[in-house]
Amino acid sequence: LLLLLPGLLLAQPQFAFEGEVLDLSLERISADHDTLLWTVSGRFFLSNLHSASLSRLIWFPVPASDSAGVAEDVLVSLIEPADSMEVELLYQNPRGFGFRLDLPARSFAELKIGYRQRISGSEARYVLLTANAWGRPLPSSEIYLALGQGLKLTDLPYPEPVVDLGALASNYRWTFLNFVPDKDFVLRFQRQR
Repeated sequence: LLLLLPGLLLAQPQFAFEGEVLDLSLERISADHDTLLWTVSGRFFLSNLHSASLSRLIWFPVPASDSAGVAEDVLVSLIEPADSMEVELLYQNPRGFGFRLDLPARSFAELKIGYRQRISGSEARYVLLTANAWGRPLPSSEIYLALGQGLKLTDLPYPEPVVDLGALASNYRWTFLNFVPDKDFVLRFQRQR
């Protein structure tokens, strides 16, 4: 029986991850301050295609380090929830946060998730590799990045973005279909005076 337990746990019905739209920005907190603010705001589309309601704990990693602070101002909410849909932030620690999501049978939900991090180094990171844990390619992923004035990318996180280099901000956009990330979204940059 103990040998069957891992298989039974993995065989439980799960949500399907249908897509995401990420809005990421990196900017100076103030002109005379060297610490930057990394803001992550995303809309995540999930479905429950099963004939019964589901309630699952979802872990959302946010890497913190000596140069990247812990997630602040964490927000997890449902956009236009239907009856018996619920989301609740349960805990947060230096590696991320966890929340519970309840969806009725045969339903589709849009979640808004956001947080901020203070960055003192030359790298900001958003974890994409966990998308692979859903067991299939992500049907749609759009990533928007706004890089504030006085910041310059030294390495593209992913190739071939659509780019708009403005006087006050540089804007980048990546669009992926049937996306299987092979790396996290790692933003390497330098400060310009």
